[in-house]
Amino acid sequence: MNKFLIKLPNDSVYISILLVPILAIFSIFLLEVALLFVTARFLYKIYQDKEFFYFNNFFFKFFSIFYLYVLLNYIIQIDKIDTLSVIFYFRYILYTLAIFFFLDKNKNLFHDFIKIVFLCIFILSIDALIQTIFGYNLVGLKLVEANRSSSFFGNELILGSYIFRILPFIFILLFFKQDNLPKSIKLILVILAFVTIFLSGERVSLLLSLFLLLMYLFLLKDNKIIKISKYFITILLIIFSVFLFFSKKYQHRYIFEPLNDLSNNYKVTKDLLKGYSHEPKIIFFSGLHHNLMVTSLRIFNDNKIFGSGPRSYRNICKKYQINKYSCDTHPHNYYLQLLSETGLIGIFFLIIIYVFLIKEIFFLRKNKKNENMELKICIIGFYLAALWPLIPSGNFFNNWLSIMNYLPFSFYLYLNKKSKYN
Repeated sequence: MNKFLIKLPNDSVYISILLVPILAIFSIFLLEVALLFVTARFLYKIYQDKEFFYFNNFFFKFFSIFYLYVLLNYIIQIDKIDTLSVIFYFRYILYTLAIFFFLDKNKNLFHDFIKIVFLCIFILSIDALIQTIFGYNLVGLKLVEANRSSSFFGNELILGSYIFRILPFIFILLFFKQDNLPKSIKLILVILAFVTIFLSGERVSLLLSLFLLLMYLFLLKDNKIIKISKYFITILLIIFSVFLFFSKKYQHRYIFEPLNDLSNNYKVTKDLLKGYSHEPKIIFFSGLHHNLMVTSLRIFNDNKIFGSGPRSYRNICKKYQINKYSCDTHPHNYYLQLLSETGLIGIFFLIIIYVFLIKEIFFLRKNKKNENMELKICIIGFYLAALWPLIPSGNFFNNWLSIMNYLPFSFYLYLNKKSKYN
């Protein structure tokens, strides 16, 4: 067990990176401050040691081009909305490279980061269980909704989203050989993670997490992993069945609400505005999401090449809405958001990313001797699930989501470099 203990060095950057998964729970402001500090140190070290080759990779070049397009798109738009978030979007690229740089410079950082994630999942899981049972968590925060635990996130119902985005690190832990934790403890942690997502009531996060699990089963053709996964899935099914059988509030959240969304079109056809009377035969995910999709496509139809401008949906949707349900801060789908806000050029970048991920999977599966293959597949599998087009998602330009979505790629860059030079 001693190998699992963290010996913190006298290094402020090292500690700041380890704090990332913790600060992502408690404070987006402090999270940004920590990452800005890490990035500043990264840029200073790069300049000092003349190690500019860290910028010479596909990630930096591709996302720099994407950022320049988003920035130019924003500049040419008539209505300038949310200026700072668009101009400073480039920081996520630097955050990713900065963490990659310091992972590469300190071999213990990768392992210690995984341990911190382990502790975060464990504490959040226990706290969510206590909050679900007693109505209050460890620090006295009440349940916001009876069937939705939020733990330390309070009024922000993103507990399931947070755990889904650090799931690849939990699965990486299963392949760790540097610690002496029994497989049974690691498996219990993975089960706790999935149960906590269930208790969060976030249906999309649960669907994506189960999709990710099935993807790992398909991609990681390891007999031991398949055997463990069979037990894992069986245990999960039993736990979920018990909750659904004995709890009316979770029956309502996971069974009756989705069925109602699929069987009733009232949110799609009610309060229709003049000039729109089309009643859909097939609903995209739910009536509410279908409304947002229709509005997005109507915006795109008038702005096919460049879109209406980054982060403009919340304002321009009022002009294209079909009813009172079809206008929101964003379309709740990455592809629809980029299609409506950045046009065909913008969504082309996202499609390229997905093709690149699929290509990487085929390469790793073909080259079975590839160093750290399982660890890299854990990260790529996460992106294949998180960027799956036929499911709702958050705001593509949201700062918390962007940080959490970019974070695993820092570790992929590190593992990729490590494979090449081992």
